[in-house]
Parts: sequence; C-alpha cells; structure tokens
Amino acid sequence: MFKSKPLAALVALACAQAAMANQPVTLDEVVVTATRGQDKVRELPVNVSVITARDIANSTARTVQDVLSGLAGIQIRNSTGAADTAAVDLRGFGMTGLSNTLILVDGVKQNTNDLSAPNLGVVPLGQIERIEVVRGSGAVAYGGGATGGVINIITRNGFRAADGVQATLTAGSYNLKKIDLSGHASSQHVALDAYVKSLTTDNYRQNNAERNDSGGLAATVRHEGGTLRFYARTANQDTRLPGVRSVDAANGMDEFASNPRGTNKPDDYMSTRTDTWGVQAKQAAGEGMVLLDVASSTKKLQSEDISASYSSKRQQRTEELTASLRYEQDVARHRLVLGVDAMSGDAAVDSVDTYGMGSKKIKQRHAGGFVDVLLRPAQGTSINAGVRSQHVEDSAKVHSGYGNSYGSNKELRAWQLGVRQALMPQLDGYAKLGQSFRLANADEQAYVSTPLLPQLSHDKELGLSWQHQGQALRAAWFRYDLNREIHYNNLSSANVNLDPTRRQGVELEGKTPLAANLDLSAAVTWQQATFRSGVANNISLAGKTVPLVPRHMANLSLSWAPYESTRLGVQWQYVGSQRLDNDQANQFAKKLGAYSLIHAKLSHDYSKTVGVSLSVNNLLDKQYASYAIRSGSTGATGKYNLYPEAGRNMQAAVTIKY
Repeated sequence: MFKSKPLAALVALACAQAAMANQPVTLDEVVVTATRGQDKVRELPVNVSVITARDIANSTARTVQDVLSGLAGIQIRNSTGAADTAAVDLRGFGMTGLSNTLILVDGVKQNTNDLSAPNLGVVPLGQIERIEVVRGSGAVAYGGGATGGVINIITRNGFRAADGVQATLTAGSYNLKKIDLSGHASSQHVALDAYVKSLTTDNYRQNNAERNDSGGLAATVRHEGGTLRFYARTANQDTRLPGVRSVDAANGMDEFASNPRGTNKPDDYMSTRTDTWGVQAKQAAGEGMVLLDVASSTKKLQSEDISASYSSKRQQRTEELTASLRYEQDVARHRLVLGVDAMSGDAAVDSVDTYGMGSKKIKQRHAGGFVDVLLRPAQGTSINAGVRSQHVEDSAKVHSGYGNSYGSNKELRAWQLGVRQALMPQLDGYAKLGQSFRLANADEQAYVSTPLLPQLSHDKELGLSWQHQGQALRAAWFRYDLNREIHYNNLSSANVNLDPTRRQGVELEGKTPLAANLDLSAAVTWQQATFRSGVANNISLAGKTVPLVPRHMANLSLSWAPYESTRLGVQWQYVGSQRLDNDQANQFAKKLGAYSLIHAKLSHDYSKTVGVSLSVNNLLDKQYASYAIRSGSTGATGKYNLYPEAGRNMQAAVTIKY
C-alpha cells in the first residue's frame, strides 16, 4: 500500500512555517523547459528544480551527473566506468530510465536513438548557467520519451555571457588528466562562443582506460526583434570495458569482494563519435515570438565483446534530423504556444557474433503538432492545458540475422491539464493529469520479430511548494499507470511490450540557510515500480517489483563559505536496495545492496583570475555497485554479476580566467 506519511509531515511543516511568515515573497524565477515558453515557476503545475551556477560552484559535483544525483527522484547508474556517460533515471524506470528521461542542452535533445546514455561531458560545469529539472512533464511540448521528465542544461552563451577566456586543469586518482577551455567574445550584434574539453583516465578498474574529447563553436547574431544562433559540436569517446565481477556462492566465487578492480575482459572496448550542428532562431512577429530549431546529429559506434564462450563485434551508425517551429504570444493575462515538429531518423546496425552475422536498417519518421495554453484567470491561480498529436512511421529491413522486416504507421496523442493555486502568500498547491508516450528506439526495434507498440502512460500528480526568506520546501506525489511499457524481459528473452505496470512515489526537497554563510539542502524520495498484471514464462508478474528501482533514496548537502573566496561542500547520499536486473520474477534471494556515500569539495579563489579546488568522492572508501544482473531468470539462487564503482578518489583543479 502507498504510504503518505512523509508527504503529510512536509505539508504540516510547510503550513506551520507559512502561517508564521509575515512577509510575502514573489517568486519570479523563469523557466523555459516545461512548455518551451517563458514561464514563471510559481505559475506552473509541475515539480520544478532549478540548479544555478552558484549552486553548482558550492556543491561537491564534478560532472553533470553528480549535480543531478543530489535531487529528489533522480538515480545515477553506471556500468561502464565512464562518469560522463552514466545513465540518468528520473522517477524510477530502472534500465529504461534513460529512454524515459529527456535530456537537453540549450533546448537541443541529447538522447540518441539507441540504448546508450548521452555524453554529458561535452558541457564543462563552469559554462553552465543553470539546469532546469521538470519532473513528469514534457510530452506535450517535446513528444515521446519524457514520461519521467525533462532535464535542460542551459549554458552561458550568446549575449548572456561575459567576454573572456577560462581554462581549468584537473589531475586526480587513476591517472586522471583533464583540460577544459572556453572563450566568449561579443559586440553589439555578434557573440562568439567556443569550448574544448579533453580527458584521459585509467578509471578505477583494469581495462577501463578512457579518452573523451569534445569541442564546439557557436555564433549568435542579434538583429531587430530577434536572434539567430548557429552551433556545431563534436565528441569522441573511447572506453575500454572491464566487464563484470561475478559472484557464485555454490562455487565459492566472489570476485566482487576479492578483486573488485580486476577484469576477465582484457580486450573489450567501445568507441563513439557524435557530430551535431544546428540553428536556433527567435524573431518577434506582431504581438508574439516565432522560434525555430533545426538540429542534425550523426553518431558512429563500434564495440567488441570477447569471452571464452562468446564474442561479438558491432558497428552502428545513427543519423537524426529534427526541426521545430513554434509561436508564442501573450494574450491579455494569458500565454499561448503553438508548435509543429518533425524527426527523421535512420540507423544501420551490423554485427558479427558467435552465432552468425546480422545486418539491419531502421527508419523512423515522426511528425507532430501541439498547443499549450497557460491561463491566469485570477491572481494566484493558473491553469495549464496542452495537447499533442503525433504521427509515427517505423520500418525495419533485415538483410541477415535475427528478426523480420516490417513497417508500421501509428497516430498518438499526449495531453496534460494542471491547476496551480496560491493557498497562502508563501504556499502554493497544484494538481495535474496527463497522458504521455514513448516510442521504441532503433536498438529496441532492431532485435524483434514484430514491431514494438508505443508505450502509453496515464499520469497523475499532486504537489505543494513553499518559499520564504531563502527557505524552500517542495513536496510531490505522482503515479504513472503504464500500458505496453517497452522493456527487455529476460523471462521472455526479448524486448517486449509488458502487461500493465505502475510507477508511484513521493518526493520531498528543501533548503534553508543555517547561518549567513552556511546552507543546508535535503532531498528524500520514496518510489515504487510494480507490474500490475501479466504472465511471462508461466510466472505471474502481478505485484512484482520492477528491477533496478530503489524504494528509498536520500541526499543531504551542506555548503559553508567561511570567507567570500572560500567554499566547502559536503554531501551525503543514500540509495536503497534494488532487485537485480533480470529478476522480474522476484525470486532471487540476493538484491543489489543499499549504499551510502560521502563526498566533499573545497574551493578557494586567490583572485578574480585564479581559483583552485580539491574534491574527494566516496570519502569513506565504500565498496558498492549501482548496477547488477543475475545470470538466470528464475530461482532463488545462482550466479550474479556486478559492476563495481570507484573507491575513494581525489581530484585537484586550477582555474584561470582572463
């Protein structure tokens, strides 16, 4: 049964503090992610977190994933050892979290049309202006893959940035060496931005060396009534893959305990290159604004997996072209956004393994339109309503190997209706209903004999938000009832559309200044992912827990600035136990163990041009894994495999600004 005691406690606390407050606070923070329009946080019926550049500087974070891991409802999972490509799971989707969480950089989609996590290392932390996390909303504005929510990383670029050059040199554990260079220059009408990033490291385990290089250029032209921005980015990542550490109690084997840094895969690797270019335009048109986004992305992947009993080589090329045209206008007190968008995606997958050769080509053509309206009928009241219609054409041509050729056409709908109401000067409440969807990506469609159907989710959410004099509390309850969830089920040994499933949970998030130079923030998450019905391999799934979704997560962060130029951040992070991957039957006696970590970071600015930092992750040197998988699919015992995470590790950095 769902337990609402944490929500009730936070509601009581918020109401009590709001009743004692005597100074009203106006929340004017504007976000652009929720509806793709310019909206104030306090007017949106959604659970929004905004992480500012100051928040990032005061935190212990070294990567974008580190920043996100401190928020309610977000789990980070890493099976490759490469920190910048760790998977982000918002609101408990397990292994499909990266396909249900839409990640953007400056409004441009970063999720590729496959099952690999986006490389967020292309964005240096020092160039981030803010990160907007909009939970459980985005299907109307963005289409498929946003059931969990949307994360938009907004960088300092164009005319928002100050002229100058910045370089950060980092060295650390596991032979880490990294350089981040960025520069900005602007005149009255033209702004130029550029960055280069290069990282090499051996990482924690044997055969886990990594090289990650990226760079980008952008030019923004400002003219009467609008701007025009051109950008191009490239990223190359080569990662050696150490494979699993196995545990088999029946044979007395425990590689995770005896040799977590070892490998049985000395030759495995993965190499990817991603090239992106795009155009973004804004132009005043009458009483409104026209916005255009065009983006093209090409990704090339090559990997090799070699063992005594099995080997495979894989090459994959995915190409994606997207375009979006929107019109935004204020009408009296209200706001209207109209938009159309399209996506053309092609993937070619060629593989050779122990069982033969495979060659497939996947084509996906999507076109949609949406309407999003924000009504303000009275002071303190806002109503958000939107609907999207999406046309989807998928086809696969199998030249050799597993699967059949097919073609399919579908019409989909997404919608949402939400109300936000000011209850007190500092306290707001909201309620929201909606429908979202997800489409199978090229990887999932490449290995099926019949096409996977779109995943549909019926979404509900209630929330409260309170803020007063630097203090803030947010609480949200959500429930997603999913039909045809797209999932790899080991009981069926295939990518399938599951019988009905459910995600539900409570998220609590708050912050408060403890003193003039000491801030405390905290996040607590209770979530549940279950199969509502269904049978697979003669096993009833009803009531079973979806693997790799922890029931409990918590974060506690302290930021102390004893001097204006010195900052110390400390974070405690807890992730609860989880069912292992492939344990859909919930029969395996062993779970992926809960873990608790402490991170710390000390920063000092010697001047306006020179700063240094020292960070320590996993301060207590805990042995843990964020991903584990059982070898079989049924039974209480047997072999299982883990991917050990790094032990205590340090990084020192010097930043020079000019």
